[in-house]
Amino acid sequence: MHATGWSRGLEVTGGGSGVVSHAGLVLLRQLSDRTGLTSGLSAALPSPLGGHDRGRVFSDLACAIADGARVISDFRVMGDQRELFGQVASVPTAWRALKEIAAGGDRRRRKVTAAVNKARRHAWAHGIARHGGLPPVKVADRRLEGVTCIRLDATVVTAHSDKELAEPNFKGYGHHPVIAACDNVAEPLAWMLRPGSAGSNTAADHLRLLGEAIAALPPALRRNLMVTCDGAGASHELVKKLDQLASRRGYQLIYSVGWALTGREKAALALVPETAWEAAIDGKGEVRERRADGACTDPRCAHRACWIEEAHVTELTGLLRCGPGGDQLEAWPKSMRVFARRERPHPGAQLTLFEAEDGWRYSLWATNRPAATRGWLGQCAYIDAAHRVHARVEDVIRTGKDTGPGHFPSHDYKINQAWLDAAMIACVLLTWLKLLALDGDLATAEPKTLRYRVLHAAARLVRGGRRRILKIAVTWPWAEKITTAWQRIQAIPHPT
Repeated sequence: MHATGWSRGLEVTGGGSGVVSHAGLVLLRQLSDRTGLTSGLSAALPSPLGGHDRGRVFSDLACAIADGARVISDFRVMGDQRELFGQVASVPTAWRALKEIAAGGDRRRRKVTAAVNKARRHAWAHGIARHGGLPPVKVADRRLEGVTCIRLDATVVTAHSDKELAEPNFKGYGHHPVIAACDNVAEPLAWMLRPGSAGSNTAADHLRLLGEAIAALPPALRRNLMVTCDGAGASHELVKKLDQLASRRGYQLIYSVGWALTGREKAALALVPETAWEAAIDGKGEVRERRADGACTDPRCAHRACWIEEAHVTELTGLLRCGPGGDQLEAWPKSMRVFARRERPHPGAQLTLFEAEDGWRYSLWATNRPAATRGWLGQCAYIDAAHRVHARVEDVIRTGKDTGPGHFPSHDYKINQAWLDAAMIACVLLTWLKLLALDGDLATAEPKTLRYRVLHAAARLVRGGRRRILKIAVTWPWAEKITTAWQRIQAIPHPT
């Protein structure tokens, strides 16, 4: 009886008025307006005479995707609440807007990109003013200040139907987009939809994406860069371009890219003395180690025999350049250094024959971090840690797939490309919301959490004194944070 007593005397009827669901969407919509994104998109996208402003439609579509829309029909989340959002375009109009952007080709997409980049400069300027600077790059237990970090990575979006240019790839069947994200704020900077068969290490795609990502940054933040890429994306052409960018007067660029384990690297590894391997560190800056099988009963003991180091790092540059085989990196930039990490494989891991010989799994990377670097940044363990945190771009991709890119709505490739643009703008808006208006746990929350706590909050819309007042439920735990966020967004001046 007690288990079902909650429904005693409860009736469910229609006829309610002034009730708003998804009330937190007003934050994203107003943020788009205040940063100049909506007006920029309006200037970039031609609108039909007497029809809906295409910039408004595209901005609203991005807001709906950020709110959780996975298909075009979900766009009704705003149109069905005209009392709050006003005259919102219909679902067919949203479809037409995507088709028009697709028909405009690269020229129209470049205009959209320019509008996003201009709004980003305005948003970041206020975010930097609020926090006293661009958030630092986290490397293990340290913080790298004054550096803007760009991370490049590709992903596979599985297609469950025969969509245009969805093709077989190494992870299944679908499309193979590539993305560049700013690690400081976990924000997408540039993106590119590609056929499923596109190569993981296609140099032309990575060079184009790198150029677009740097152009997306405010000019003042382009002078001290860190660029990372995993082994799948590394290529001779990319390293050569990074070396050229690093050699510019007045600029600094440190890169870290994955490196292939070939015969020459295996020969060098065989020559590394055991004493040359340094202990690797984990995300807390502590040595990566585990308890030995025959350890004593005290889990906090300091007995060396009771602990086994699970990962080590060493530099191979000297052996590769000055080893028995001569300079085997002659074709590569002189400033480039090669490092190796070995670690105990997890149970069931697939090892190569070379790795099976000694039981270690090896991974290599190359960087132009100068050998004369002083302090913690020059230590092998932190050079390794700075490269391993490249995996954070995978978090941007993972949460991004929960915000539109995980599902393409059309058979047409170009329409899906326009959808990807809207979805990435949705990710950008969520990043700006956290950077400019939220605190505490909400400032680091993933999209799913933001939707539940902020975007999907219920409220009552009341009128009085020629004003509309949106009242978040007083019992909602995050009501005060939502109202504070609205006030902060309202305080952002419109760009001049």
